[in-house]
Amino acid sequence: MGSVVAVSVARPCWQEVYGRQVHTSIVRDASDQPVHFGAGGPEGNATAVHTEEVFAFFAEHYNYWADRLGTDRAAWGACHWGENLMLSGMPGEEDLHIGDRFRVGEALLEVTSPRIPCFKLSWRIGQPESFLRTLIESGRMGCYLRVIEPGNIDAGDMVLPDVHAEGAISVLGLSRLLHDPDVTDLDILRRVLATLGLGGQAAGMIRKRIAFLTDGQLGARGRWQGWRQFEIAGVTDEARDIRSFRLRPADGAAIGGYRAGQFLTVRLPDASGTIRSWSLSDYDQSADHYRISIKRDPQGTASRWMHEVAKPGDRLDVRPPSGRFVLDRSGFMRTVLISAGIGVTPMIAMLKAHAERGAEAPPLLWLHAARSGGEHGFAHEVDALLATMPNAARRIFYSRPAPSDANHDRVGRLDAEAITEMLIESYSLSPFGRVIELTGDYSDFYLCGPRQFEDDFRRALMAHGVNPETIRSERFGSGDPVADGPPAPETAEVRFGEQSLTWRRDDDLTLLELAETAGIAVDSACRAGSCGTCEVGLRAGSVRYLLTPSAAPGKGRVLLCCVQPASTMMELELTTR
Repeated sequence: MGSVVAVSVARPCWQEVYGRQVHTSIVRDASDQPVHFGAGGPEGNATAVHTEEVFAFFAEHYNYWADRLGTDRAAWGACHWGENLMLSGMPGEEDLHIGDRFRVGEALLEVTSPRIPCFKLSWRIGQPESFLRTLIESGRMGCYLRVIEPGNIDAGDMVLPDVHAEGAISVLGLSRLLHDPDVTDLDILRRVLATLGLGGQAAGMIRKRIAFLTDGQLGARGRWQGWRQFEIAGVTDEARDIRSFRLRPADGAAIGGYRAGQFLTVRLPDASGTIRSWSLSDYDQSADHYRISIKRDPQGTASRWMHEVAKPGDRLDVRPPSGRFVLDRSGFMRTVLISAGIGVTPMIAMLKAHAERGAEAPPLLWLHAARSGGEHGFAHEVDALLATMPNAARRIFYSRPAPSDANHDRVGRLDAEAITEMLIESYSLSPFGRVIELTGDYSDFYLCGPRQFEDDFRRALMAHGVNPETIRSERFGSGDPVADGPPAPETAEVRFGEQSLTWRRDDDLTLLELAETAGIAVDSACRAGSCGTCEVGLRAGSVRYLLTPSAAPGKGRVLLCCVQPASTMMELELTTR
């Protein structure tokens, strides 16, 4: 049997936390009057972000942490850790279970999850943010509860057990699961997610991990090695100079899995075996085909061939879907998809994948720039999908609209003014069961368009204080340079199959360039580590990467376009055209 030491309520106000202004209700004092706990939690209480109804912390933990941190226990008054209920004599987190119920004063409360601490707690008790790891590892964090039956609670009231949730996960066990990224067993996660009484915030964190793991498995499903023949099953004109091609496996088997935003690398059946990479412009894991959409470039050999020569029934060699520019469906902040011109293609796949989240999908903002309606690809397809999503909005910019154009929202370019407007406006969402409001800079941004467009937009977002980790972009240029790597030898003997070549450090060639100087035909496309076309087996020796490839090679394999020798002897398993 436990007891209530103190009760508190508070409302959010601005505090300077670690040198920045933060809206929080963690600063509070104990109430000298009984507090009514009703539907939604204590009357007069509100939180800034956290959505659980009641937070309880234990008096015994005050003593433990004061001793461990060397803090004067008297410096922490009642409810100093931000709790609504300071309790004594309670079971520890290892013996509390999700769904356990207790009669506290007149109210009946149910345990829903462990406390999920943030930096405001470490600040409140005078510790650096790094303390949160120590706190989480200890498990001594208290717990959240919900109100089952309303009633008054006052200091001195008894806490009596009412229902024990036999077999449910403990508060400590759930805390460790939530904070341990190595827990990747989907069956375990789904079983915990189904726990009766589980709190909304903990459930949201588990759903996020399930989504992340499930999407991560898609790329491995049905993946093949090397080239595979596909047949053009259909062709559709989407806009002026934009044409879509449906590609179906020639062997009649299923396509491989893929993530929204990835691309296909295609080898054309022309005389030179031209290789190019094009984004997947659709998302349907049950489909029997892929869709790629290509803009005709008057100077582009591959795009002109696809527009002028390719027809249904033609066969193309295709490598499995690749690319790290993918939609993260595990997030809860607003998703902002920003594209220009043919950069819309991966965004359509992302839009469809986002819509699959259904009612759990966060708000979405669709921004697209085109010259005019005639060059606005997939306009009707996108509008039809946005119409099915209650929390979606769009802004279409035409820089040179025709007199008859009507499917745009703004005339002009996506410029600094449009960015500022997007970031200062607020939006509402309810990721864990309670509506919260955030400003536009708290969003997940995805960019795709010409390189200059992506670079300018990224700089503009960061200039407005957007966290760069929330900005993802499609880059058809080089990957990021590798800062530290093994040194290159002065010379190296490199065997390409039966042919041996000498590599010299002063020449500064990649292994792909070395092969080409000797007339060795090697499949390649992007020459920047993005498409995986030049992947070969490494039989002996070691390599150093000049940049971080987005198409990571398999075990024991390397990408010739972005590596040099790191050993004096190398042997490669080469497949030539």
